[in-house]
Amino acid sequence: MLASAQTSRDALFFLQQAVGCKTVSPPGNEIVLARMIKARLADAGIDARIFQENEHQANLVATLKSGAPGPRLVLSGHLDTVPIGDAIWKHDPFSAVIDDGRIYGRGTVDMKGGLLALLFAFMQQKDVAPDRWCGELVFAATYGEEIGALGAATMVREGQIPEFDAMIIAEPTNNRLVIAHKGVIWLRVTSFGRTAHGSMPASGTNAVDKLHLFYDRLQSMDLGGTSTPLLSNPTFAVTTFNGGRNTNVIPDLCRMTVDIRTVPGQDHREVVAHVQAIAAALTAEDPEARFEVETTLDLPGLLTDEGAGIVRDCRKVLAARAPGADAVRGAQYFTDASAFIAHGGDIVILGPGAPELAHQTDEHLAVDDYFDAIEIYRQIIGRFLSRD
Repeated sequence: MLASAQTSRDALFFLQQAVGCKTVSPPGNEIVLARMIKARLADAGIDARIFQENEHQANLVATLKSGAPGPRLVLSGHLDTVPIGDAIWKHDPFSAVIDDGRIYGRGTVDMKGGLLALLFAFMQQKDVAPDRWCGELVFAATYGEEIGALGAATMVREGQIPEFDAMIIAEPTNNRLVIAHKGVIWLRVTSFGRTAHGSMPASGTNAVDKLHLFYDRLQSMDLGGTSTPLLSNPTFAVTTFNGGRNTNVIPDLCRMTVDIRTVPGQDHREVVAHVQAIAAALTAEDPEARFEVETTLDLPGLLTDEGAGIVRDCRKVLAARAPGADAVRGAQYFTDASAFIAHGGDIVILGPGAPELAHQTDEHLAVDDYFDAIEIYRQIIGRFLSRD
């Protein structure tokens, strides 16, 4: 439970406001929500800094210092959401309606619920007596996670947050502990041909046909890498395939995108080399074939040691809540952790909401799970930054 009924009402009302703030990537418009959070922190007597990237996008960072030496813990979540899609929603996706104990709307699960649960736990730490904790607590909200962890990468590259000892990212995990997730490689493969009249296909080179051959060859590609106790084997999927402009014209250009998910420690250069080898082989077999393979996103996976202090503290807090709640898990998706890994420290993923509801029509979050997350974070912070 939260400290008071008033705190609960404040936390829920602010979540409704945040869901009502449209931060769909692209373009994101995260700066509006960042300003709302900055104002809420100011009301609590906490300074925050907004790092504006462009007209629409911004990161936000706030820090609480105990005044005593100790570890630095970062609480992080992203400000943006995915689009709402074309399906009809039960409730307006930006209305944040509460129905039968659930709050509905885009971003409730992924991940404004988790982000604001972190925020309220962060603000509660300000009221903890200085002699009861040590180190620093940082709140870091990022832009552009849904389009490639852009804000997190900027945060690391430009030193917007310092190196840290541990980080909690509030992606939806049903308030369970995730210590591993897959990496990602996004590729764009282009085939080039030569136009001709649709009635005379032999006079041209059909780029769609050539890329279809590439697609067929790709299906038998060995990605390498093996499953782990927490993660399944690497996977890939062709997610878009586009070519041609007119029905009566042989296409001279065709593109497809490939989404590859890797396991931690896997060499991404080798994976890309396998795809490039397909292009080279097809070109050698057919002089009229020409391909280009571009990497549009390359992020490593996460694997945090089970013996890390933040993992132990999370497990102790969760174990006290329900039998088996302290089991560690893996996730097939990637998170901002892929960018933050370069900044050092142990990272865990822990947040309210069912991950299978992320990006879905009628996305919703149980209000009690949101409140539970605030309390879970408060207890973890207390343990990790304890003077004991």
